[in-house]
Amino acid sequence: MKTNWLLAATLCVVSSAAYAKSYETVVTSGQGETLDQAIDVGLRRAVEQVSGVSIDSGRISTTTYSSDNEKSDVKSALVEGTEMTTKGNVKYRILSEKCLNDFCNVRLEVQVEVDPRDKVKDLNANRRTIAMGDFTGPHSKTMTNKVKDLLVQDRKFKVLNDKSDPALQYLVTGKVVEAATHKRVVDNSRTVELTGEYIKDVKTYYSSKVLIEFKIIDVMHNQIKWSATIPTTSSRNNLSLLIDLAADKVFNQLKDNIYPLVVLVGENGSIVLNSGGDTVNQGEYFDVFTLGEKFIDPITKESLGRDETYVATVKVAKVLPKLAYLEVVKGNKASIKTNSIARKSEYRPAVKPSTVSKPKPKPAPEKEKSVGIILNIKPQLCLGLCFYREW
Repeated sequence: MKTNWLLAATLCVVSSAAYAKSYETVVTSGQGETLDQAIDVGLRRAVEQVSGVSIDSGRISTTTYSSDNEKSDVKSALVEGTEMTTKGNVKYRILSEKCLNDFCNVRLEVQVEVDPRDKVKDLNANRRTIAMGDFTGPHSKTMTNKVKDLLVQDRKFKVLNDKSDPALQYLVTGKVVEAATHKRVVDNSRTVELTGEYIKDVKTYYSSKVLIEFKIIDVMHNQIKWSATIPTTSSRNNLSLLIDLAADKVFNQLKDNIYPLVVLVGENGSIVLNSGGDTVNQGEYFDVFTLGEKFIDPITKESLGRDETYVATVKVAKVLPKLAYLEVVKGNKASIKTNSIARKSEYRPAVKPSTVSKPKPKPAPEKEKSVGIILNIKPQLCLGLCFYREW
């Protein structure tokens, strides 16, 4: 018997005013001990994502199934279940489900009915929500706090302290595999046999290394969005500096994957980066790319990104709290358009040879030539009075 299932649910909300129906569609996921609990979690996430406003609601499940020989409708009200913090009527379609033992994971396509009058724009509405998981390993607390500080200073994210918040979109977790400075002392002191002189020759060498593994988890879809291993090394005793540099690398990678830096062009021709403060340094270089065609995965229907075309390389000339001014060092300035993206560049200007002529060394003073007569005089044995003669 072939059976097709179509599941739908409506979140009924008592409203004192009638309004025109308007739906927004999102794809989300949910987890729970049962399929119904997993669906509830997914619906709550979808509604919070769309409206951002919380009210109490109840859930009514409608299940329709068909087979070769029969067709019927079944309606049942669920008395039990978790209370959901949602708004509006909800319809959903199960894209995939998987239940093992006492755990279910479901992926949903949800249509949320909203009242346009209630969609008051939040200043943070376009900001992604993110939370820092506690890093493990040596100096992990310092690393966690430094990355979190960079996220807050960047002002592109809503940084949440509660990792279980239903509105959470991204979670950053990681491990400090190594964070240490190794010291090596080489003693080549010796005594010179000929003179007995003792020569002290002791040299100290340092090797510092910070190695971090981290990943960005897309909480809404229960997927690992990005993972990387970042090494930072130095031949000096500067571990604290390396930890700062490693935190910068983690922040830049997660930001590039969630929020690529965007270039804006002013009416007066000025070019700025939509980030500033401690997240951008004066003198840094960025490659600028214009965005073209959008690519969609034919199977998952998810966006794979857009075609990128390189147009220029820019240098940060001035940094303000929320933006940074740029100057073009390579490429065509006219090709840079608003909403182009910027990525860290490995470009470095060629070092020009010095044009200052070195002063010519002064010639050594010539030795004065001696003038005289050289006499070769040998004494002769004599008796009494001795005379010398020139040979």
